Amino acid sequence: MEDKIQIVVDNDSSIGYEKNSWVDILRLPLIWMLALWVALKKQILGSNLKINTLWFDGLSYICQKVKENATTWKALDIIYNYQPGKDKSLSGRITDFWNGLRNIKAVRNRLRLAKKLLIENIQEFPKNEKQIRLVSIASGAAQEVIEIMKESKQKGIFIQAIFLDRDSTAIAHSKNLARQAGVLNQITFANTSTKELKRVAAKFKPHIVEVIGLLEYRPDDHAIDLLKRIYDILAPRGIVITSNISPNPEKFFSYWVGNWPMIYRTEEQLSKIIIKAGFNPRSCKIIQEPLKTHNVVICEKNT
Repeated sequence: MEDKIQIVVDNDSSIGYEKNSWVDILRLPLIWMLALWVALKKQILGSNLKINTLWFDGLSYICQKVKENATTWKALDIIYNYQPGKDKSLSGRITDFWNGLRNIKAVRNRLRLAKKLLIENIQEFPKNEKQIRLVSIASGAAQEVIEIMKESKQKGIFIQAIFLDRDSTAIAHSKNLARQAGVLNQITFANTSTKELKRVAAKFKPHIVEVIGLLEYRPDDHAIDLLKRIYDILAPRGIVITSNISPNPEKFFSYWVGNWPMIYRTEEQLSKIIIKAGFNPRSCKIIQEPLKTHNVVICEKNT
């Protein structure tokens, strides 16, 4: 019998995960109707509509910015840091409504879970190591990694990192965050694509590689190739933390209304990619946030 990757759900109450609510059920019919309406509009008028629908990006400036920057770090930065309830205008109330989408809550849960796993593994690191070497791939703003580096430094744990992202605006933003956090001198920034991963990080031999929110944009063969390259650069017993979104009832809304195409994978499909990349399934775990929309994978490289 073929080994399978263990699947667990993390319901740690201390993390502050966002959960299901009764509004999610009421929201679904509206989501489907709007997605169908926008899909029909795009079939007739073309895909590059200035406004997809009045009730999303038409009346909400925040939703408009998320749509315009869909699939980029800028959209995620808005989603991660949005504070509901501050704007009492019609635009603010509409933004608050869409901020409660299951997919939106789940992506923030993914951030919380990934941060928890990073902290746990950093704390468990052998005390005789002078420093922990970390690579963040498609790092974006890298807000959570920078926060961890700052907190770890205050505890006497030194993390040396490489942030790799082909978007120069992401690099510039994360440099500013790192400067404010006092960890800029601990980071090497690589403004390049994942094709350059071995050149950039092979000699670095990272203990941890974090690649959250990238597999959704890579077909199977490219995802496997990337994970193989990550395996090759990892230090012995090093770990990779990655993720993928699962098929869910809101994916048509994300695609048509949010202009956010992604590759959705079930736990079984994600497992196959991880195993084909060379990771031992017995050294891996798929951890779901409470909404079971995002799967976060942690794998250790066998020596």
